[in-house]
Amino acid sequence: MITGGTMRSFLLTVLLSPCAMAQESFLDEFRHRNSPGRDAAALSEGRSYFAEEDNAPSDAYSGHEFGEEESLPLERQLTPAAYEPVDIPDSESSDRESRIITDAICAEQQTACEPTPQLVRFRKGAYQGSNVAAGYIHDDSATNVAVSTLDVNTVFAVPLGSMDNLLILTPYVRADYLNSAPALDLPDAVYDTGVKAFWKKPINDRLSAMFLLTPSMRTDFDSTSGAFRLFGMGLLVWQAVPEKLSLSGGVVYTGRDDFPVLPGIGLLWTPAPDWRYDIQFPSPRISHRLQQDPGQSETWAYVSGVFGGNTWSVQRPSGASDELTMSDLRVVLGIEKIFNENRGYFGEVGYVFNRYFEYASLPAQTDLDATWMLRAGISF
Repeated sequence: MITGGTMRSFLLTVLLSPCAMAQESFLDEFRHRNSPGRDAAALSEGRSYFAEEDNAPSDAYSGHEFGEEESLPLERQLTPAAYEPVDIPDSESSDRESRIITDAICAEQQTACEPTPQLVRFRKGAYQGSNVAAGYIHDDSATNVAVSTLDVNTVFAVPLGSMDNLLILTPYVRADYLNSAPALDLPDAVYDTGVKAFWKKPINDRLSAMFLLTPSMRTDFDSTSGAFRLFGMGLLVWQAVPEKLSLSGGVVYTGRDDFPVLPGIGLLWTPAPDWRYDIQFPSPRISHRLQQDPGQSETWAYVSGVFGGNTWSVQRPSGASDELTMSDLRVVLGIEKIFNENRGYFGEVGYVFNRYFEYASLPAQTDLDATWMLRAGISF
């Protein structure tokens, strides 16, 4: 069915702003540095990549040995010598008071207060692991388009002069196999291959800048005219409440024909160690930790909104080069198991809607049916 794009911009704003994929969104290079199982502070500060041991318990330990309801009676049981009031800023007082109470009790009982063992987030050396993911978007190939995807990437950490200045390089290749009706005039497959370059620069204790640049080739390999594309993203991140709330703002250059530039705005709120609200337009995610085997593994569930699609250079049956854009919106439910040193696996199921494709040489777009999707992957 050939129609205009009525309500598409409205849906993009309204549906993605409140809602949150492990690697399907272009926000993932940022999210992976700040997601459950991936310690952003260790990444940006260069700890544990090349050291003999990972000694970063302070980043992983939240200090909440006792909850707020438990800490008040415990505090009243302490003698004045064991607990002295301290002038602490309001934004950090709850966490620090909890630590003071915990340490005082342990000192009174003459026992050691050891933080819960945490996962070793990163590997020693430049190589940080590889990832493979496969997905399927269902549809009737006699009248619409079913899509199968395969993603492969490898992650490297490169110090730029010092361990405080790391460049994360991720060479990748992605294939989208299109099983479609002949009347739709689509290629059998399109490909995206390139290198993602991620860099984070601390400005002060609370403000940092993050950049992502991805030069790539997006093509069916029958046409290379216009296949070279750039993706770029820049954000300023302010720690409004350290270890609890950060605010971000910036711009995204997608390299797509339909939405070439988007705002990158949002917040990251961690009210408790088991909850994480990563409300980043245009790809938000809410995560909850279901299980933790201290120092061994963690299991997280999440719901996410994804702005899917891309633009590729393709060859039409006539032999002429053209640019194909496919787009959709997704609501995804997922579960992820994380092990030490960035190993793990995930699975997702989702609802895909607002689907369409268009050619640059044609004035109209072709709308596709809403459908369901599956996706799974492994990190090793």
